[in-house]
Amino acid sequence: MQSIPVCAPLMLGNPTLDWNFYTVPQQYSCFSLNNQSSYYPRGRGLGGTSNLNFMVWLRGHPFDFDNWSELTQDERWSYDELLPYFRKSETYTADGDSSFHGFDGEVTVSPASYGPIAKHFVKAAEEMGYPKVDLNAPYQEGFNEHVYNQKRGHRAGAFNAFLQPIRQSRRDKLTIRKYAHVTKVLFKGSNNLAYGVEYEKGGIVHQAKCTKEVILSAGAISSPLILMRSGIGATQHLESVGINPRVNLPGVGQNLQDHVIGLVGPFVIDPVDGQHLTYLASRDSSPSDLLQYVGSGTGPLSQAGVMASGFVASNKTKLIAKINNKIIWPDIQLILLGIPKDASAIASLAKVYNLRRDIAEEFYSPVVGQDSFHIMSIASRPKSRGQILLSNKDPKARPWIDPKYYHHPDDIAVTIEGVKKAIHLVENTKTFQSIGARLSTTPFPSCRSHEFRSDAYWECYLRHYTLSVYHQAGTCKMGRADDPEAVVDASLSVRGTERLRVIDASIMPQIVSSNIQAACTVIGERGSQIIKEYWGIAP
Repeated sequence: MQSIPVCAPLMLGNPTLDWNFYTVPQQYSCFSLNNQSSYYPRGRGLGGTSNLNFMVWLRGHPFDFDNWSELTQDERWSYDELLPYFRKSETYTADGDSSFHGFDGEVTVSPASYGPIAKHFVKAAEEMGYPKVDLNAPYQEGFNEHVYNQKRGHRAGAFNAFLQPIRQSRRDKLTIRKYAHVTKVLFKGSNNLAYGVEYEKGGIVHQAKCTKEVILSAGAISSPLILMRSGIGATQHLESVGINPRVNLPGVGQNLQDHVIGLVGPFVIDPVDGQHLTYLASRDSSPSDLLQYVGSGTGPLSQAGVMASGFVASNKTKLIAKINNKIIWPDIQLILLGIPKDASAIASLAKVYNLRRDIAEEFYSPVVGQDSFHIMSIASRPKSRGQILLSNKDPKARPWIDPKYYHHPDDIAVTIEGVKKAIHLVENTKTFQSIGARLSTTPFPSCRSHEFRSDAYWECYLRHYTLSVYHQAGTCKMGRADDPEAVVDASLSVRGTERLRVIDASIMPQIVSSNIQAACTVIGERGSQIIKEYWGIAP
């Protein structure tokens, strides 16, 4: 079922697929969430979080990677140097320029086959002067429908794209230990040479040893946890939980970044010629949908509801670009969420976002059963930085996760500007007005004391209804030798050790300004090439 896109929301919280992490109570956000805590899903099966996400394939802006190159002083991480690796991993089935896209890679990237409301979203943006652009090529500002890592309408996650072909053709070169939990990296000598890992399976502790090097790809939550349990991290913190420090690296678990959603809506719309522009399973599903999906991988079952994006610049960013005569580097992402609400959708939303059930029902009950959509406003280059710590030395203990959402005032200001842009797009375009699009007049229950739609109302709304888009990154930061927070160097080797690398979202010095799955893939591609070059292995 996890391969069927429309079922993607149902995968979240499944204990066989999801670690089900939660943050600590937030100081400046999450006020209407249970325990003021954000739900933090992370994939635990083969393929990791690519089994849970909504399959959106967006690389990010070229400046995201040029920024990495500048922060590391290493051209290998610039956009121009990474572009061949983006192309290498793709089998791009949408219309695309071969200068920017590949057509024989491991990951099949496909256009949507369903999403009528998405076409209105993009057309309305064009009315406002925003171009329709390829969001996986260089752009400044622009909108388009999403492309997805799907093959014939089925999820094409990292396991199916990369591991399964090797598992089938080179079984002698690949050993997989399922249901194994890595507890720490094994070291020897005064130079901290990594020679393997310790893992627990079925209550028994085992070791796996290497002849060349150890690579951690456990993600932005678990990679720093493994390092800390191995004695690599801030000395004071490790000693406080009873772990003997091996390498004092204060940056391990720091620099936690995420994209936070301002969920603008619901916007209610009218049917067009008797046809619904959004898909509500309890209302619209039919045997023909299943037959279409089984036969061709198309139709409403091939979509997960996250349908299109626009990348725009805040007024401040535009002004800076104009003054410096620079290309615009957008700092706001607007994502179309085309999932209307029924009773089960409200229950699912309350679960997925950890929103108090009573608040969810009061806020959404007026639009139940109607065609509706949301637009996510996201400060795509957030300035708030959080941290991950060990709660104790037990490898199975829940970590202490504090993303510090909206700690930096610029993040809330930029998100509010995005909220206003989203509403303006809906209320001031012929495209959306032709389908009767209007913002629900029901205020968020926790913010009724504020004037509806005022800046004070929206700030209250964002601080109460604070949602992650699950793009955690940055906790094993890549950086220069003189960067006190850097955990790995530009070759992804862990400082103070030998033959140990981290290759996953945790190495991002700054999160990319879009969904992060494609960027994680290019980190893997670039990292694998670095390893091959180091060991003299032919490409």
